[in-house]
Amino acid sequence: MPTSVKLRNMLDYSTLPIIIVGTVLLLITIVAVIYILVRVIKSKKNKRKITARELFWTKPDMERLKKEYLAKLARIEEAFLADPTLIRPTYEKMSKLIRNFAYRATGIEVQKYTLYEIRMANMNSLADLVEEYYEPEFDRISEGDAKESIKKTKRMIAEWN
Repeated sequence: MPTSVKLRNMLDYSTLPIIIVGTVLLLITIVAVIYILVRVIKSKKNKRKITARELFWTKPDMERLKKEYLAKLARIEEAFLADPTLIRPTYEKMSKLIRNFAYRATGIEVQKYTLYEIRMANMNSLADLVEEYYEPEFDRISEGDAKESIKKTKRMIAEWN
């Protein structure tokens, strides 16, 4: 029994599905390239801002800065000792104080950073202290050893280099 095979030319089939799939893949590629370029440009602009800020920051007189912030901390401690029920406001003030101190000492705007961002900036001792503040500062019932936290804050300011 004889059989024959008749091959068809390639262009006998419809090219419309091939054109549609090719166009969609091309559009996806173009969108991805544009997205990547925009992200790279934005990150370069952000890096420029950071370096520009660091260029204008000058290291302060650390002894004078330490004395200034230790005096502020002493006022916070006095207010707490006058009314020991003010646990939450004491922790809020200490958190703001130590973040501002770190900003003035380093030029890094840690007062705007989350705890994770402070850790990523390799300021682990500051992050540990801020983490200690979190529970009494944000919990429904503020409980914490404010006196011990004040001592730790004093120690951190005094030992900052």
